[in-house]
Amino acid sequence: MNNKQDISIINHSSNFNVKPLGNLITVYLVGEITSAENYLDCFDIIRNASDDDIVKININSPGGDLFTTIQFLRAMSETRATTVASAEGCCMSAATMIFLSADNYEISDHCLFMVHNYSGISFGKGGEMYDQLINERKWSEKIIQKIYENFLTEDEIKSVLNNKDLWMEGEEVMNRLKAKIEKLGMNAVTAPVTEDVKPQKKTRTTQTSKSAKITTKKKV
Repeated sequence: MNNKQDISIINHSSNFNVKPLGNLITVYLVGEITSAENYLDCFDIIRNASDDDIVKININSPGGDLFTTIQFLRAMSETRATTVASAEGCCMSAATMIFLSADNYEISDHCLFMVHNYSGISFGKGGEMYDQLINERKWSEKIIQKIYENFLTEDEIKSVLNNKDLWMEGEEVMNRLKAKIEKLGMNAVTAPVTEDVKPQKKTRTTQTSKSAKITTKKKV
């Protein structure tokens, strides 16, 4: 008896039924984060995902456009789905903001993280450039304080605002995420790692020699 016949018999069983649990929506954020118009379909899919869906963002990016990143954060905050950020290579600059704004985290071995202040260009008349720099400083402080709170220390956040680059490997990132969860008083439970990523309402931390997962339902 082939698989099709088996499924047909099971589905007609009087004490058994099959219900879909949702969709796994996979997004690959690979390479430089470029202009927002290149991600319109992605934003739309994330925003319109349902309660039972999982949006998994696979990240291997050195960062890029901060305004595009802000739109990613908005879409992630508005979705009803559970979001999973999976770091699978480099996760740097703006890409770390997307990573930390997910509900759940996955970190591959040998991942490299880097957090730093934004960079940009100022042009125009002297007074205009001065006003731009003053306002961008206030703007960047608010963003960095919000995104990296409880992940970086206050001194580290100050050093980032003063243009220091912070480098760390995946193991350190995982340890910081665990400390963040403990500080926020979330209930952590351990469970075996499986290939399927499912929505978790409780905080979940798991670790193997190949990867680490931390999940906690939250919104930025």
